[in-house]
Amino acid sequence: MKFNTNKISPLNVFLGKYLRRTLSTALLATSLMVLPYATANTQVVNGSIEFTKEYGLLTQEILQLLGKEHYQNRTLNDQFSSDVYANYLKALDPQHSYLSAADLVPFSYLSTELDDLLAKGNLDAMGQLYSLLQKRRLAFIDYSLATLAQDEAMFNFDLVEGIRTSPYDEPRLDDLSSIKDLWRRQLKNEFINGQLNEETPEDIKKRLTKRYTNLRKRVSQVELKDAYQSVINSITTVIDPHTSYLSPRGLEDFNIDMSLSLEGIGAVLQSEDDYTKVVRIVVGGPADKAGQLKASDYIVGVAQEGEEIQDILGWRLDDVVGQIRGPKDSLVTLQIIPGADLQQPKKTIQIRRNKVALEDQAAKKSIIELETDQGALKFGVITLPTFYMDFAAAQSGDPNYRSTTRDVYNLVEELKEEAVNGIIIDLRNNGGGSLREANQLTGLFIETGTTVQVRYADGTIEKQIDRNPFLAYTGPVVVLVNRYSASASEIFAAAMQDYKRALVVGTQTYGKGTVQTFSDLSSGKIKFTQAKFYRVSGASTQHKGVVPDVILPSLDNPEKVGESTQDHALQWDQVKSVSHKTYFALDVITPYLQAQQDKRNKESNDWQYILAVAEHEKNRPDQISLNSVERQKYWQEQQDWYLGHINKLRLSHNLEPVTDVQDHEFDYEDAQNDPHVLAGGQVIADWIHLAQ
Repeated sequence: MKFNTNKISPLNVFLGKYLRRTLSTALLATSLMVLPYATANTQVVNGSIEFTKEYGLLTQEILQLLGKEHYQNRTLNDQFSSDVYANYLKALDPQHSYLSAADLVPFSYLSTELDDLLAKGNLDAMGQLYSLLQKRRLAFIDYSLATLAQDEAMFNFDLVEGIRTSPYDEPRLDDLSSIKDLWRRQLKNEFINGQLNEETPEDIKKRLTKRYTNLRKRVSQVELKDAYQSVINSITTVIDPHTSYLSPRGLEDFNIDMSLSLEGIGAVLQSEDDYTKVVRIVVGGPADKAGQLKASDYIVGVAQEGEEIQDILGWRLDDVVGQIRGPKDSLVTLQIIPGADLQQPKKTIQIRRNKVALEDQAAKKSIIELETDQGALKFGVITLPTFYMDFAAAQSGDPNYRSTTRDVYNLVEELKEEAVNGIIIDLRNNGGGSLREANQLTGLFIETGTTVQVRYADGTIEKQIDRNPFLAYTGPVVVLVNRYSASASEIFAAAMQDYKRALVVGTQTYGKGTVQTFSDLSSGKIKFTQAKFYRVSGASTQHKGVVPDVILPSLDNPEKVGESTQDHALQWDQVKSVSHKTYFALDVITPYLQAQQDKRNKESNDWQYILAVAEHEKNRPDQISLNSVERQKYWQEQQDWYLGHINKLRLSHNLEPVTDVQDHEFDYEDAQNDPHVLAGGQVIADWIHLAQ
């Protein structure tokens, strides 16, 4: 039977266009923007920031537009002042390394008066704070270089003292003397990290001297637009974290998707303190295929083929991206800190640059077989990295345009011919894409009905509806999700869950339930939130995401990943539910299915490993020792702990043990070996058993 698609509506095309990169653009909103253009250093005199009148007028224009157009209209009042002030300080000094409590006393009035100043376009105080930050950053660099230039022993490694791993959670230090003592301990910690990485003292000094020399040059060359970036993002992101300003120069970088439009490694990056953090690995991209770079890793060094590694700590994100991009098939060397764990030594990896081909992003199928109490069962697995559609071909009238729904339909037909007992739709790490495709893909598994509700700022609710009664498949379906399943993935998973058409298995999804659009300004554009998604049940997907029917253990910490971790994220709420059919009495069997999976977790080496590592990570100390003997002992204990658990797991897979944790890699490319996919199949097997 030929599959028929609905006519493309303007709304679908519009939302699809901006949701194609929903997760990546949302996460990059406060980090990849290259803000208002200005002649370099023309308004930066001896490190002093003085914003021009044009920047003040632009700020007023942005505030007025957001007040009229943004989904959430925040009033300019004392609470707004307090939020912007706190946001600005967090942007300037997230690690509390430069500004003391005493430094901020003269600026305390901003917590109540900043709204009035911004409404007038007065950025003077914001400039003064940035100037103070610049002065302190240069002082820290000069202190570090002077210390590194000493011939005698710089640090007492026998001293029993420590340094906090999350200083941003602590109150600011009292005064400058306390700040300078922190600088000493930070530099000492860098030395110990080098020692753990088996560097000689001479090599450590040489490397750090080069780093701080380069960093001083970069800090000294600050431009006015760099300071304004911190100012304007501190304002826009208190309205919601996906609202940001793009200057004319910034638009060029924004329109270049590093993972798809230029040759690169297929990774989404953002700045975090002075580090470059990997936010997401693009499925099917070079980094994904290489398998060594992971989400949450820090990239601290980059080298072109045949060249020495450059230390990139403190670099602007656009400069880092420029280093990582390069010609197709060329090698880039990255020095990383796995998992952003500053207690661990660095690791060097190589990735061959390439484009992410559509074929790598397209839906794929595989089959797994399980021995169950009902005998041997066979399950189809459809892996869906993104919700894609060739909009240009569709709008031009090409009847054979490529789309998620068309591809999945064909794969389902093939799986039916192979007489599978159920289908698993794998949406792990799927950051979203076309809303139209999420709607139509749902339509393959339900007869007709609303798939999602879109509510706009004026209260108008528009429903996306599947009107095609054709069902591509009527058997049991599991939708597999994780914390990185977002936006269109959440819409599809939520609809399948609300219609009781499928069981959602995995971990709570990201919680990205908002829609962004662009508006022109006198200079540049503003990206802002204009709508929210709601399920047919009336519940929002924002903030909470989709909670699975059967929950699996996970290494992803929901306190560090997801919309709920974003400051000022729009909150969960609900609208009126939509009448809809339900297909199976899944609520009745879900407790049994969860109990069965919990039992399997206890018997599986894979799940026991994940549970052990998750618990271990949760209990990490919030302070690390700067005594070299204690630090070496702790580091060795950590290596031994991980090595013991890794080798136990490897032996269960008939793999040879390793002597170094960095030598361990699991290949879950084969779905038959992937514990998450196997869990999806086992859940369907339990479902079938109960239905007999």
